[in-house]
Amino acid sequence: MTSWFYKQFNILKTASLLAMVVLLAACDKSEPLQNLGLLSSPTGYAKLEANFCTNPPDPAQQKLKYLFILDHSSSNKPGFPIAPTDATNTDSDGSRRYGPMADFVRNLVPDPNNITSFALIDFNDDARQIGMLTGFESTQSIFLNTVITDWVGGGTQINPSPYDNGYTNYQDALNLAKQIITDDASDESSDPNNKIKSSYQIIFVSDGVPTIRSNDGGTYTQTFSSNISPVISDIMDLKIDPKLQDYISGITLNTAYYYDITPLDTARDLLQNMANSGNGRYLEFASGENILYQQFAPPSRMIRNQLVEVFIDNMSAVWWDDGRFYGDTDGDGLPDFIEMQVGSDSAIKDTDGNGVSDLVEFRAKGFPCDDTNCLPANRDLYAICDGYSPVVDSANRVTFQSTTNDGLNDCEKFLIHASRFNFTSSDNFIPDQLALRNTISLIPGTANSAKADPFADGVTNYDKLKLGLPIQISQRLMNFDFKTRHTNLVKTSSPSVDIDCYKLNVDHIAIVSNHDVLKLMIVQNGAVIEDKPILSIAGRSLNGSSIVKFSQRDFK
Repeated sequence: MTSWFYKQFNILKTASLLAMVVLLAACDKSEPLQNLGLLSSPTGYAKLEANFCTNPPDPAQQKLKYLFILDHSSSNKPGFPIAPTDATNTDSDGSRRYGPMADFVRNLVPDPNNITSFALIDFNDDARQIGMLTGFESTQSIFLNTVITDWVGGGTQINPSPYDNGYTNYQDALNLAKQIITDDASDESSDPNNKIKSSYQIIFVSDGVPTIRSNDGGTYTQTFSSNISPVISDIMDLKIDPKLQDYISGITLNTAYYYDITPLDTARDLLQNMANSGNGRYLEFASGENILYQQFAPPSRMIRNQLVEVFIDNMSAVWWDDGRFYGDTDGDGLPDFIEMQVGSDSAIKDTDGNGVSDLVEFRAKGFPCDDTNCLPANRDLYAICDGYSPVVDSANRVTFQSTTNDGLNDCEKFLIHASRFNFTSSDNFIPDQLALRNTISLIPGTANSAKADPFADGVTNYDKLKLGLPIQISQRLMNFDFKTRHTNLVKTSSPSVDIDCYKLNVDHIAIVSNHDVLKLMIVQNGAVIEDKPILSIAGRSLNGSSIVKFSQRDFK
């Protein structure tokens, strides 16, 4: 990431100095330097005041959907295991798996806030739904009849004998679970009047390791990292799919490990990792113990939003790669000083009108336009982004939608390898546009980079962002008297048990003029069982003042 952000700096450094000399010589002496975007330090400081409240909780009513996944491999039966490391005789008559599941469904207490339905997957060599079930069944009696039939198998109701045979294909079972949830959420989204979200509770029950038959006739044991984890990630990501997220309140993967006499460490570890990745519970049941499905029932849903962080950005200025503070008239994150060198227009965020801002193109390719004069006729059309439904206006300017509304559109996110489903791609709560403007990594999986202190100056990248310091250099190299931001955040009231209100005061926000545009970003997150942060943004010009004020109605 570092090379990506800095690859142009060494090339431009000499040219930058020469360009400054030429520009300064050509200017009328009475013209303020800030008009050229050549300032290397702030001209002053501004204040920000805001009064705001957390968002109300989601409606308590939900569609609670249980998806049971049951191991039907031969290890449930007595006899020699078909895989040397597998278990045997763990639940020969199905009473540990089926009996308590039927009781759990039968004894669920009616709750007006939970509209309950059920689905069942059996798996061994492959995975499948049972009987006439397709997706989720809301009629309790129909589901119970299917469960009983599956339990009886080749036996009788007095002496059931489930059809347990074959290997243990975890991956296929999880893929089918993903498909069932995807199809169900898609069906929910097709109803424009549907306002009730679905909470999917997966309960994965197994007695052993996922060994399957390999193509060469031998066996292969699926691993968490290669086979299992990617599918779980796909399932969990359905929560942030832009087409489905409005209809999903949560997805949880719980796991239950049952064994006879001696547990297998490999099975135990795998099922624990699965539950951890699925934000669920892991439980194990020793010899003779039935699966306690009620332990996986979620509490009544009342998710309150909690304030996580506040961020401030001056959209009219930017700390650049050389650690200096430059004006940024169009607010695209590329300083006016640089735009004059590379031929882009410092008053237009996307000079060539191809739907990708000058900064994103500069960071992605090293220049803001394919044409040295940024002529629209020679622009990069980014055909690779055609799938993001570009819109072309009468002036032949392209725009792309922004799924996350964080300041970057879907095409821009694709080009810089960010997530178009998450406003904080690296999961550190820093909005992606703010991270990009400040050269903080926004690649998924790099959250910890914000906490790094690359210059060993005692201030992490995250703290520099909060203090208004340049991240690109050590604070020891700042050769002027700079005031760091001072933030005071106070909880003022709680109008209800689910809403908190705050007063925010921030002093010493560096500016280049008293017409700079300041942006305030509020980050909230739900309860621990969900990781679905919310971003609210408000922006306003100082309008000749030294203070900008925001109220609740200003946030979008």
